[in-house]
Amino acid sequence: MENKTELKWHQKTTPVILLLIFFFPVGLYLMWKNEMWSKSTRWIVTGIFAFAVIANANGNKSSNSSNNDSSSTNDASLEVSKKAYRAGYQDGSLNYGDPSAPSYQYFLGNHQDITGADVYVYKSGYEDAVLGKSSQY
Repeated sequence: MENKTELKWHQKTTPVILLLIFFFPVGLYLMWKNEMWSKSTRWIVTGIFAFAVIANANGNKSSNSSNNDSSSTNDASLEVSKKAYRAGYQDGSLNYGDPSAPSYQYFLGNHQDITGADVYVYKSGYEDAVLGKSSQY
């Protein structure tokens, strides 16, 4: 009879490689614990994973700064829209209750800085004022 011992799953090479790929902390632990590869190979693999973790951490910092940039752009856009609404509300309040009042396009000609989607915001402010609604901004 041979006295051959069967290796457990975590002592075999294939499961450890799969764990390195899909769940590297456990894979690294098992790689060092079972000593199935040379010490230099283990250090190289550990270095690769350490580099990947550090690179990923630095990548998150740069994406946060880009989120801050888009946030400041959104704030500026919101302020422009509020300005357009206020201008429309002010122009519309001049015509409150007047059924023969000129349309918002007549007054919009005085505001060359209001363009694009903010024209609709201006119109909303104008109509709120003509109808006697309270200002939203």
